[in-house]
Amino acid sequence: MSTHRNGHVAHRRRRALFLPAAAGLAGVLLTTTTTVHSASTAPGFGTPVASGIQGNGFEQDLRLDTQSGYFYTSAPQSLSSTISDVWRSFDGGQTFKLIPASVQPAGKPLTCAGGGDSELAVDSAGSLFFNDLTLANFSTARSDDHGTSFGANVSCNGVPDAGVDRQWYAVDGSVTNGGYLNLAYDRVAQSSPTQTPVVCPNGSPAGATQNVLVLAQSPLLAGIQAGVNFGPSQSLSCDEGIMGNNEFFKYADGKRVFVVHDNAAFNSVSMARCDEVGVSVATPTGYANCQDKLISSFPTAKTGGNFPTMTVDRQGHLFAVWEQAPITGAAITGNTQLMYSVSNDEGNTWSAAVPVPTPGLNNDVFAWPGAGDNGAVDVAFLGTPATFQGTAGPDSTTGDWSVYMVQFLPGVGWSAPILASEHHIHHGTIQTVIGGQTGPDRTLGDFIQLRIGSQGEANISYSDSNNIDEASTPEAMFVRQNSGTSVFPPATVSGTPAPTGNCTNDAAGDGTFDSNATVGANQPNLDLLQACMAMPDSTHYQVTMKVADLTSLAPTAGSGGTTLLWQTQWHVPSSTDPHGGALFMVYMESVAGQAPTCWVGQNATTAVGGGVALTYPGSTQLTGTACSYTPTAPGTITITVPTAAVTEAGAINNILYTVTASTQSLGSGNAETPPSVGGIGGQLFNLLDVAPGFDFNPAISAAVPEAPWTALLVVAAGAAAVVGVRRRRRVV
Repeated sequence: MSTHRNGHVAHRRRRALFLPAAAGLAGVLLTTTTTVHSASTAPGFGTPVASGIQGNGFEQDLRLDTQSGYFYTSAPQSLSSTISDVWRSFDGGQTFKLIPASVQPAGKPLTCAGGGDSELAVDSAGSLFFNDLTLANFSTARSDDHGTSFGANVSCNGVPDAGVDRQWYAVDGSVTNGGYLNLAYDRVAQSSPTQTPVVCPNGSPAGATQNVLVLAQSPLLAGIQAGVNFGPSQSLSCDEGIMGNNEFFKYADGKRVFVVHDNAAFNSVSMARCDEVGVSVATPTGYANCQDKLISSFPTAKTGGNFPTMTVDRQGHLFAVWEQAPITGAAITGNTQLMYSVSNDEGNTWSAAVPVPTPGLNNDVFAWPGAGDNGAVDVAFLGTPATFQGTAGPDSTTGDWSVYMVQFLPGVGWSAPILASEHHIHHGTIQTVIGGQTGPDRTLGDFIQLRIGSQGEANISYSDSNNIDEASTPEAMFVRQNSGTSVFPPATVSGTPAPTGNCTNDAAGDGTFDSNATVGANQPNLDLLQACMAMPDSTHYQVTMKVADLTSLAPTAGSGGTTLLWQTQWHVPSSTDPHGGALFMVYMESVAGQAPTCWVGQNATTAVGGGVALTYPGSTQLTGTACSYTPTAPGTITITVPTAAVTEAGAINNILYTVTASTQSLGSGNAETPPSVGGIGGQLFNLLDVAPGFDFNPAISAAVPEAPWTALLVVAAGAAAVVGVRRRRRVV
């Protein structure tokens, strides 16, 4: 949960284009007023999915195993947690569950305590690496079976430093077969006599109030578990605010690791780099020829919204992006602007910084780039049309913030901003370093992430805070590009289309209770096959959930609990709700195999491990014909509620977004106890099966689908005041 950074520079609606050049990305910079991508070829996105039905979406990390198709995300359970959740997807990002190397229902991975910041990596052999910040050190782990287990590959003190912050991974090959895992982090303002004295690259010693940017390497050596324990750190800079991500590239003349960072005054951005040479007597850290190259200096502006970030294309060209805001004294005096610079000589020199064009948007934060071939770049970010307010930039600017992406293609130029999240995902302010971390709203954390997939498509992790617990518990979300231009030009993306007809299908045999390093057996009565939603008339919704076998509602030893639930949830963003919208759900529940009851309500949150996690306690019971099921194989569940019971004031339209069916179990009791009071209540649950999300559009669903199984559902609306959870504030 490291420090934020946001920049405001008045939007000059111009576009920076690269002229074709032999060197590729860096090329020659020109400006133009046109946006070149046509609407028919611009990237398109599928339906966003709930990657974190359990847990908390606070600053969600993202990594792809492009060889296997497995996707991984992680996030701390809010700022003060001791737990970070790790989720995985085996179906290309259509559904996510906690990795089995976690313990349900709390979600604690089988590692040491963490919950500060989380970071993931996947190497060329498919091993998964997990790093969880404790502030004192890093809890590190490696899984060689796609997150099913960590075994003995765990450390509570991954680095030999103490007092650390904000970790990032960059992988070189297979870490257990001659490769390296490169870890960038900060040694937090310290001068401990128990540590080796830090000598900065300019030869001056580190002061007691300075963060020190360092790299540490994890090879496979005697006494070092590959990807788990790291050798002595290599200092890179003592003029450090807090860094963004690091990247690795193998050039013809050697291997290099890059780390982008801002300075302590937040008025410049630099790129630190080292040659990766491996551990030896001459190079005990594994690095040599470390340098820190200035990218851009801006004495009349400020950065910090939140990290400067970088990417490297497949030819080794570098792209750095950051946020910038004009200042007068300590006051922000303009809108946030994304700025970028490029290098085609391995970071030795950088082009003059110019704005990333985002016409129609006035404040942009959380930029994250991903590169493809020879200068093609995607940049995801949060943006709002709201003009800056007050004197603290994003921290004092109330707006509706959405996830956007812009794409640059060589010889084509920048696209117009593409709405990736379908709707705004946050209402309010965003806390940043630009605003001095004075914003009252810290719910989104510090970043979103974009990763490039095997087709050159954009994959984006973010969080959606539009719910009654907006201040504390956003839901982790994921969206994947499924059409349009790729950053591997001239290729185009052809991905899974959004479900049509207001229905979605789910694979059979995946209703498993996965916990404590074990993947359980499929539970037929918790194995979803299909979910649909309809409006049989103007006063009712109808959702259908098809389950493999409902001849018995009784739990088994493999259910994970004695209470079983079949649930469907959806998002309703609002233009007037101070929480940004509502997260509704409906479920059928059976306690110990008894006759089921049906409930509707909104999400809530409960305390866990020092943080908070999502819960789903029903608030209104539905009786009689409003709640029914067929005891058949397959079976159906039917729940019916008046639409008036789920009306969200100021809903942006009549579409219900990311309708997601899931099956769950509880150790005991029922989901509606304790009841939600102002968004606080409910209990943690085990997640067994998830169906792909879809958007419900009443315009194409005027009647009940013709099928022997249906489930009518509507959820009671009404947003109570949220009870916020105080978050730890990190200062650099």
